[in-house]
Amino acid sequence: MVEYALDNAGVGGAKAAKYRLVTTICDPELAPADELAALYSQRWEIESVFDELKTHQRGPRIILRSRTPDGVYQETWGYLCVHYAIRALIHSAARHGDLDPDRISFTRALNATRRSVRTGIDGAINLTQALRRATTELLHTLLPERRHRSNPRVVRRKMTKWHVKRAKHRPWPQPAMPLRD
Repeated sequence: MVEYALDNAGVGGAKAAKYRLVTTICDPELAPADELAALYSQRWEIESVFDELKTHQRGPRIILRSRTPDGVYQETWGYLCVHYAIRALIHSAARHGDLDPDRISFTRALNATRRSVRTGIDGAINLTQALRRATTELLHTLLPERRHRSNPRVVRRKMTKWHVKRAKHRPWPQPAMPLRD
């Protein structure tokens, strides 16, 4: 268990919050405590990936089209492979520009990739040119540097004044008269 404190520098009058991290890595040389604590701000990055997959890459209101379990499996792997290819393009562009990959927009990379596919790529020369164009485009407009974020660990309030449906609501009284009356 690693115990550490984070300052809430952006919150006026806030105290340092104490956190405990439980890990199965017992060798401190493999994962030093200070490095594990420094990764705190990266903990929600997986949510960004889910957003990229579900909202941006897949598109609005488009669901899996396959009708069989094998087809769904294949289609899901296809989505993941495309996402990996786009992320590899972002990584390559970031290394070329000596930048943090978080500064490159996933949506911009997705659109650059779609343009390359639509125009068609035939042969290694065109692939090289397409990659060079996409890298230049991605490095042209960068996102601002990400700020360190933290959120309080609290339970969110429900956004409704209505109670949660429970078993006692199932036999709710029904209208006795016909609808037209």
